[in-house]
Amino acid sequence: MGILLFAQCKTPESKGVSSSAETPRYLRLNYDVVYDTSEGATLFESGKLFARGLFYDFQIHSSKNKFERIRASSYTEDNQIDFKYILSADQLGSLKNKQYQYFSMPNDSRAGVMTGLHDGNCYIRWEWQKESFVFVFETDVKNESGDAQAVLGKEFHENIRKGLRIF
Repeated sequence: MGILLFAQCKTPESKGVSSSAETPRYLRLNYDVVYDTSEGATLFESGKLFARGLFYDFQIHSSKNKFERIRASSYTEDNQIDFKYILSADQLGSLKNKQYQYFSMPNDSRAGVMTGLHDGNCYIRWEWQKESFVFVFETDVKNESGDAQAVLGKEFHENIRKGLRIF
């Protein structure tokens, strides 16, 4: 009698998406690189890319952050041809006023930042390679502050670099 009663009181398993958004402090990009969101982030989507890569689509919780949604990805060199950016190939090809900036990183490496304009938005892509892994952070923002692309690119780099934890 007790077993039957217990079986009837069991809560049914729910299927579907979580009712609350995840707010992680750290996003692991590979075995020795982590991104610290400092004040936390709302994670919209995450998953695996290829065999060893990961991706995160998130928004940082900070009044100082002007980059609404960011996509962070990691993948290995051998998957570079198959990697998809947040903009389509046609959109990337039609970006106006493309600008490139380079910033020093640990171990005598550098990060590249590409910015370009389209449909009233500024697309910003930050890339850095460590050994065989490539790390990409992208955003597509409406430039309401009127900042120059180079200023937005540098600010994006500083936000990403500040959060990277490299072991």
